[in-house]
Amino acid sequence: MIPPRARHVMTNRHRPTAPILLILGWALATVASAAELPAPVEEGFVPIFDGRTLAGWHASGKTGHSRASGNTSGGRWVVEEGAIIGSQDIPGNGGILITDAAYGDYEIALEMRNDFGPDSGLFLRSTEEGTAFQAMIDYHANGNLMGIYGEGKLGARPSIRNFSFRGSVTEIEEIQSPVPPSLPVRPASWPAFWHHGQWNELRARIVGNPPHITTWINGVRFCDWQETEIRHPDTGGIALQVHGGGDLTKQFVRYRNIRVHQISPSPDNILTEQERQGGWILLFDGKSHNGWMNSDRTPPRTPVEEGALNPHRAGHYMLVHTQQWSNFLLAVDFKITPHCNSGIFLRTSPLEPRPGKDVGYNGLEIAIDDTLTSGYHDTGALYDLAAPRRNAMRPIGEWNHIDITSRANLIEIVLNGEAVNTIDLSRFTDPYKRPDGSTHKFDIPYRDHPRSGYIGLQDHGSACWFKNIKLKPLPAE
Repeated sequence: MIPPRARHVMTNRHRPTAPILLILGWALATVASAAELPAPVEEGFVPIFDGRTLAGWHASGKTGHSRASGNTSGGRWVVEEGAIIGSQDIPGNGGILITDAAYGDYEIALEMRNDFGPDSGLFLRSTEEGTAFQAMIDYHANGNLMGIYGEGKLGARPSIRNFSFRGSVTEIEEIQSPVPPSLPVRPASWPAFWHHGQWNELRARIVGNPPHITTWINGVRFCDWQETEIRHPDTGGIALQVHGGGDLTKQFVRYRNIRVHQISPSPDNILTEQERQGGWILLFDGKSHNGWMNSDRTPPRTPVEEGALNPHRAGHYMLVHTQQWSNFLLAVDFKITPHCNSGIFLRTSPLEPRPGKDVGYNGLEIAIDDTLTSGYHDTGALYDLAAPRRNAMRPIGEWNHIDITSRANLIEIVLNGEAVNTIDLSRFTDPYKRPDGSTHKFDIPYRDHPRSGYIGLQDHGSACWFKNIKLKPLPAE
């Protein structure tokens, strides 16, 4: 709660004289004037808006809020009187203003003075399409400030808030939230805490992956959320939003004094405390082959290279983790070389190949390839069974991040934050046939494939490095 101000009762005997009143009035006027000036930049923070231009920022019309323009513009964004001002450019057409630079772990602070009505937001680790963790700036009736929301392809996960505006900017009502803290400001105190028409400060911090997100309003912590399942790329743009829909061309959002303090990321191949609490397990220690063997159960021949496993020339078809897994979330960083052909295998069982086949026929391969297309053998495919919706690979030599969900007969693949493939194995009822009737190479009805087995990293003739291999077991179906 906001602490009550100390009271001082003034008696007639100590009433100030006229000169003192004049001085006091001048001082109060000076304070009020200073309150309209941008706050000084704290130590460790760096401005990312120069107060004069949109240098370092660009509008994106690729979000679902830009349909009114056919996704050709991202709303109207200008700089006036030291602030970024955003609005719809034509009725119903919004979008985002996003930084050119990407940021990972950081704290961002800004000041806002929005009209009451537009739906806005502060997007953390945003893509050009607006998929991001959002610190909410839904400044309208039934809206919220500094709740946490999974925007775009995150599918409204999470969706956390502890208050909503009523019909007026001066009235809020508490929402019981499962996430601490509970509403730190009594609804009756809101008009004294929040100053509509003046500059108020909003702040958000995002650290880790899955992220720990904390938000503040005018220096008071409002939300504190530890995500345990949803992962998004480690880095992304910082974005400001103008929502689509309706006609908000005459209502405006205003932001200034935008500054960022970058936080050093966690070292590779360790679990953060938040991941430990979320039930994640580290499968690779970054230093040794502990927990790993070749798929013929022999020790790997190649050394650990700069904190990464490289299955190339390790001695057999793939490196496998020595424990078998069934239902899980698997998170892996990987990097490829030119002409690379590799893969991550799931549910490989048994390790003894069938006559005339390699051990790969006993598992499910998530393809990793040096290609730009999105066919049955390209990165993100369930090899030869299900093609990805698109190829979301980064350029050769850059680290990629993949999240794989294995739950009963459902396999989901998210590559660099984009959901690229969802496969229901129960639909693969016949050998050699996909659900649409087209043919594949395997003599297996995959609805009957084992639901547990080894996780493997394939050697198919090229170097490919894997690190930050983390797994969260899921309950049995």
